[in-house]
Amino acid sequence: MSSPTIDTSNSLVIQTHSKLTIGDIPVEIISYLGQTADVYYFQVNILPPDDSTTPCEPMKLGLLRVGSLDSGLSRELQLREILGDYKLIAQLLAHSQAASVTINLETTPPPPQETDTVDEGSLITDTQELEGESPAETTSSNYLEEEYYPEVEITSSTEKILLLTDFPDQSQTIETWLTAEHTLEESLFLTTQVCQFFRYIHQRNWCLISLLPPWVQMGTPIKFFDLTTAYPLGVTLPSGLLGDYLAPELGYSQNPIQESMSTYTVGALLYHIIHQHPLPQELSLEFQIKPIPQIYQILKISLAPVAEQRFNLSQLLNVLVETRKLYSTIKTQWQVATGSTVGLSPHRLHNEDNYGVRQEQLSNSQTMILAVVADGMGGMSHGELASKIAVEIPLQTAIPPDCKTLEQYQQWLTSLFHTANEAINDQVKDGGTTLSMILAIAQQLIIAHVGDSRIYLLRQGEIRQLSEDHSLVAMLVASGQITLEESIDHPDRNVLIKSMGSKSRLSDGYVQDLRRTTPELSLTLEDADIIILCSDGVWDLVPPSDLADIFNNCHHPDSDLQLAVDKTITQVLQKGASDNATLVALKCTIQKNVASG
Repeated sequence: MSSPTIDTSNSLVIQTHSKLTIGDIPVEIISYLGQTADVYYFQVNILPPDDSTTPCEPMKLGLLRVGSLDSGLSRELQLREILGDYKLIAQLLAHSQAASVTINLETTPPPPQETDTVDEGSLITDTQELEGESPAETTSSNYLEEEYYPEVEITSSTEKILLLTDFPDQSQTIETWLTAEHTLEESLFLTTQVCQFFRYIHQRNWCLISLLPPWVQMGTPIKFFDLTTAYPLGVTLPSGLLGDYLAPELGYSQNPIQESMSTYTVGALLYHIIHQHPLPQELSLEFQIKPIPQIYQILKISLAPVAEQRFNLSQLLNVLVETRKLYSTIKTQWQVATGSTVGLSPHRLHNEDNYGVRQEQLSNSQTMILAVVADGMGGMSHGELASKIAVEIPLQTAIPPDCKTLEQYQQWLTSLFHTANEAINDQVKDGGTTLSMILAIAQQLIIAHVGDSRIYLLRQGEIRQLSEDHSLVAMLVASGQITLEESIDHPDRNVLIKSMGSKSRLSDGYVQDLRRTTPELSLTLEDADIIILCSDGVWDLVPPSDLADIFNNCHHPDSDLQLAVDKTITQVLQKGASDNATLVALKCTIQKNVASG
């Protein structure tokens, strides 16, 4: 990017409502936005060209920055030359130098319809269309005014650099983003992007030593509209600098620019996000940091008063990435309660039901829980052994390492049924079992089911059955041969049409998944959802409406899931408990990690 020739033929006056053309781009000054130490910021309308064939072409907003030849704009142009078309910086629409520029910051009436022009021959323009979101359309004349220095009336006429870019979407800037509360994962994601950009600049022997939140637009990727806080490595500043994101040693001009200053800026941004206010200007050695594991250490080291004690940018980037893995946006936790009884029948001296629950932490962000209920059949030890085998196999079988998708997890569950069926056929004579299983990976729930044990979902007070009953009575109801009311006392209500161990080999589709009762293979869990697995000894005596009433009390913070299970088993016994009865209840708690929390 070569330096433009300075135009000495015109004196530019920059004030509200004035018009000028930079290259072939006409603009109208909307408002003065404020200034940093050596750069003035203006919001402008980018006007359609005079020869535009589109009569009502809408105007775009632009950001015009004006500064002296030794200002941060000069350094920005040098750095842009090095970075080329790097996608994390907003492209210049045009830039120029002018020998005589007067900046009038007083409020002025609209001038006559004349246009000050910077000679096109003296400019280098880049009209390549910018990537990313459209800029916000706002005409506020006070944008950022309070965040910068107070207005002055007129600057002296001096040689200036003018840079024009699109205007960042005001609703998407870091400045706007900082006004809201964010999860730890979101906070670390933003900080990681900024750190990546700072490291990229440093690898080219430059350092960004501060951050201007109004001129950084959120997105994928993040986009910087202003690079005036960049300096070549090793440069010694002529005077000290102070600011929210500036390393304390920059308050003294004798310190050369170095990498640790960029580390401090990234740390100061993370501090601002976590604490919802910038670092105090009067820093003591013991300023307060929230006691959040990992983040506390990152801030303590990045903001160390001694530059040599800070991370370098590569180290900081690595630890930010690793820490983000620890703080996923959503964490799923489970409360588990179980209960089982042999019941009161003199003909059932053995509890042929079996159940089990298995939990694993698959990663920092993924919790796995698997729950199983099996109701054995065959009398005496036969049914008990069959249900025991059916439960032990899923509880003891490792998840294949290549299981990544829900479809793969579903295939794994189904394979467990085939394995269990073969084992029951080999080890149990004249015995079988039902088998109902749920698997939750993070917030996604899948099921596998054979028989007439049941899987319920209780959500926001309403209960629904996720499994289907593989029984003769259920088939008669489904075909319309009997009513649901008639099924309750039907003499064949305990006759199964599907069970484990009844066939030497399970056919395709024998095992039910969620697609039989829901539109999708998986169900997304919500906070306070309760999953209930139970044998027919429970649901035969405690209908779904009664279960819902009992467990709805568990949605209150002071309630206990185990009390609801115990109450259900008590109700089964009070109604005669003619069969073994087993119930497993799992309550899901979904937590968001909030940075200010």
